[in-house]
Amino acid sequence: MWSRRVGVGVAVPMLLLGNGFGGTATAEPNSGLDQAVISARAVSACGPLRYDPRAARVADTVNQSTSGYVNHVADNVPADETHPTAVAKDLGITGGTVISLQGASRDYGDSIRGVLLEGRNAIPDCSYTDFGTSVINDESGYILTVVILVGP
Repeated sequence: MWSRRVGVGVAVPMLLLGNGFGGTATAEPNSGLDQAVISARAVSACGPLRYDPRAARVADTVNQSTSGYVNHVADNVPADETHPTAVAKDLGITGGTVISLQGASRDYGDSIRGVLLEGRNAIPDCSYTDFGTSVINDESGYILTVVILVGP
C-alpha cells in the first residue's frame, strides 16, 4: 500500500514538467499524462506498460463521448463504462481485461491527479500490460483526461 501512494506522489511532479495537451487532440506518447502513468507504474514490481495506439483510440472515443455529453450535444449516454470492452473490441483490441480511468478539472495537473487516484489500484496491477491516453481541452472549460489500461 505504501508503494502505491509513493507512486502517485512520484508521478504528480511529472505532471508539472509539461502539459502535453492542446485543442481537442489526443495526447501524444510522452505527454505529461503518459509520463504520470509510466511513473505510477514504475514503483510496482511489474514491468513497464507499453503505449498502444489502439488503446489511445479507445481512450479518445471515451473522452469524446464524455465531452459531447457534458456539452449537451451527444445523442447517447457517454461511453464511460469502467470496463469499455465493447469499444475496445470494436477498435481491434482483443485483450480480456480493459479498464477506463478518467479525470476532469479546469487545471491540467488536477485532472491527471484524478486519473491517478482512480487508478491507484489498477495502474500497479501486473495484469495490465498496455495503455493509451486521451486529453481534451474541452469547450466547457474542463480538461478531460482518460487512460485505458489493457491486459491479455
